[in-house]
Amino acid sequence: MLLNWLDIRLARLGLAVALLAITTLALMPAHDVPITSGWDKLDHWGAFFTLAALLDRSSYCRLFWRRTLPLLVAYGIGIEVAQYFTPDRDADVFDVIADSIGILVYGGLRQLLLLFIPRAE
Repeated sequence: MLLNWLDIRLARLGLAVALLAITTLALMPAHDVPITSGWDKLDHWGAFFTLAALLDRSSYCRLFWRRTLPLLVAYGIGIEVAQYFTPDRDADVFDVIADSIGILVYGGLRQLLLLFIPRAE
């Protein structure tokens, strides 16, 4: 929705790259992570805002609240479960909350845009 200017094929490529990068960064030892804002929760928020935007643009299905939101929250939970079993990483419910906030902020902006451009759906 917010990335309508982006070609769907590029959005799909960006989504694949983002998923690979986020999964890799989430499962590598915490002290080796090369990219960070300095605040873990902001990193989660930004990553999942980006994933929500890319998944929304790359999907033919526009059921954001019924499909995209639950799918990305499940992915965030999956990362935390994997971190529980990864040495030097810890699962944190607050990370899932930060992930969800990123998704919800994107969804809120998406809804606001739909109010002004109703045919964009």
